[in-house]
Amino acid sequence: MNATRPHAGWRARALALTATLALAGGTAAVTATPAHAVGSLGRAYVWAHSPSHALNTPYAPSAAYSRNSTGAANSVVRTGTGLYTVRLGNLGRTGGTVHVTAYGATSNTCAVRDWNPVGNRLDVRVSCFTRTGLRVNTPFTASFVNTAGSGGARFAYLWANSPAAAAYTPSTTYQFNSSGALNTITRSGTGRYTVRLRAIGSASGHVQVTAYGDTSARCKVGNWFVSGADQLVNVRCNDRLGNPADQRYTLTYARGTGVQRATPAAYAWANLPASAAYNPSAAYSYNSSGVVNRIRRVSQGVYRFHPPNQQLTNGNVQVTAYGSDTKYCKVERWNPTDGVQVRCYTVAGALTDTYYDVSFQR
Repeated sequence: MNATRPHAGWRARALALTATLALAGGTAAVTATPAHAVGSLGRAYVWAHSPSHALNTPYAPSAAYSRNSTGAANSVVRTGTGLYTVRLGNLGRTGGTVHVTAYGATSNTCAVRDWNPVGNRLDVRVSCFTRTGLRVNTPFTASFVNTAGSGGARFAYLWANSPAAAAYTPSTTYQFNSSGALNTITRSGTGRYTVRLRAIGSASGHVQVTAYGDTSARCKVGNWFVSGADQLVNVRCNDRLGNPADQRYTLTYARGTGVQRATPAAYAWANLPASAAYNPSAAYSYNSSGVVNRIRRVSQGVYRFHPPNQQLTNGNVQVTAYGSDTKYCKVERWNPTDGVQVRCYTVAGALTDTYYDVSFQR
């Protein structure tokens, strides 16, 4: 087994009390703009492939699965059991959003604890848990983007920072909307939220959601739909036992671009969980090469997302479950032969068929 590449078959794969506490630190201007990105202030991703690396000792994530738009190095530090800091060089400024997905053939999950500038770099802290809520060393993928400017593909993100509020505008520092409008959130009940992304409504696109905090709670997409000119996204958050729970989270919506507002990229809503093989719903499926994506069911709760013409020997994958139940999903691996392999679970840890959203970004 080659433990430095997800595609090699290795079987392991959004702020605190206040914004000033959770994301304290200096800022450093980042001027580099990656190719194919609109108004980017920086983006990065990693596959944290060495979950039990020596404590407090940085390691370099596999180069094929690590990207930094400034050209600086990324690194990962394990600071305790199931506790990690992803260091993104030369991206030390406030703002942006983060998504994290646990990786591998276990039922483990991960959440983004916070992200903050530390001098010239950005530190993204991640917590990982077993399904029963114990801290556990596990691989994961993480992606970060900080963007600006209107126009281009429809794109929005936010950090839902007030989970008990009936209605509010989430932190303006950590939200973005390509229309220039402000996103808002309403709470309809414990752990039940509706995100309004103003002026970018479309019966299409893609959503990713990640639980935020040092928590074993999980958040997922309930559904999304058009309301006038706006996009509404329902989010459901539950504790590890499946009980509704008020919870902070990060959310990204993309249409016709990747979840880092860049290409090459592909995404899909897996809308036929019991089907042996199918082309996912065209309105909610995208491939920057212009070809049709495909999904295959390998066995109960195990799926393969095949985005043709995407170079699956590198890049980054994020997965979130979809629907009104308590099921959750993760990425097991990706490679040119298998595509992106996704695993979905019940709260009891059993593999189960379910809907999900999957994205690939390079």
